[in-house]
Amino acid sequence: MSCICEICGREVPEYQCRTVMVEGVTLRVCPSCYNRLMRNKKNVVEIPRSKPRPRRVEKKWSHTRISRRLLEEEYEVVEDYAERIRRARQRMGWSQAVLAQKVREKENVIKRIEAGRLKPSIELARRLEKILGITLLEPIIDEETSYTERGGGEDYYTIGDFIRFRKKK
Repeated sequence: MSCICEICGREVPEYQCRTVMVEGVTLRVCPSCYNRLMRNKKNVVEIPRSKPRPRRVEKKWSHTRISRRLLEEEYEVVEDYAERIRRARQRMGWSQAVLAQKVREKENVIKRIEAGRLKPSIELARRLEKILGITLLEPIIDEETSYTERGGGEDYYTIGDFIRFRKKK
């Protein structure tokens, strides 16, 4: 895993990255920018590293309780949720009222979801998945951003592109 210096834009291994606070702004910096900043300690505070906590990601839904926040951070409802729900309900031969009763929701909510006017919450989507035997949630995939070498490039600038360090005499 690597980290991008927020001053010069250089990519360094995660273990070399330092976190500092400069005039109230938290920055992740490479070792060389860290050394430059620490020479002028007036407005710079180093934030100590914390031990990394292992992330527990469950691949399949289990009967144990998963925190709502973890679900919202890790999963999202698919875009064609309305069509999937409607088709699965019709395949089972249920009316919207029957489905609403089975998922413990109002019939109006089911009508709005099937019309695409209401996106179900993560919890409701899980209940619908279980009852209808379909998939409505998919993991959120972080998109990688490519960075250029120092100098910014077309779309990416770092703080180091806009400030200049003065040498003390």
